Amino acid sequence: MKNTLSCSVTIDLDGGDGEIIVSDKKQTLIISIGLSAITLRNFFSDLNALYTYKKTKFKLEHYGSADYYLFVRDSNVIRIEEVRKPGGRDIYKFNLLDFLLTFEKGFQKFFTKLKKDGVLPLNDGKDDFMYPVNRDVTNLFDNFSKILKQ
Repeated sequence: MKNTLSCSVTIDLDGGDGEIIVSDKKQTLIISIGLSAITLRNFFSDLNALYTYKKTKFKLEHYGSADYYLFVRDSNVIRIEEVRKPGGRDIYKFNLLDFLLTFEKGFQKFFTKLKKDGVLPLNDGKDDFMYPVNRDVTNLFDNFSKILKQ
C-alpha cells in the first residue's frame, strides 16, 4: 500500500518560528515551533531516540506559548497529543515508520530548497547558535536521516 502521508516545512529564517504540517486522508497535524535553532535540534534528537527505542515518549514545547506536543511510541504507532493551554487537546495517530520517513522527506525538500536558494551551506557569518538552520540543526537532521536509512 502506498504511503498517503505528506509533510511540508516552513521556517522563517529571520525570526525562527516555523510550521511542520503532516497529513493523510483522515487527519492534519500542524506542529508550530518557535526558536527553531533549539526546537529542531531537540526534535531530531528525540525522534532518533524514539525510533531506536531509547525513549518511548517525549514532549516538544512550542516556545512562546504554553502549548506542547507529546509524542508517544506504541509499538509501530506514533501517537501525538497536541495540548493547548488553557485547554484543549487533539490526538493524532500514524504508523511510526511512515511518519518518520515522511517527516524526513519534508525536511529534505526544505533543506534542498535552502541549498538552491543559496542559504545552505552556511557561511561562517550565518553559523550563529540561534540561526534557525545552523550547523547543529543540519548535522542532527543528517544523523536522523542516516539512522532511518540503516
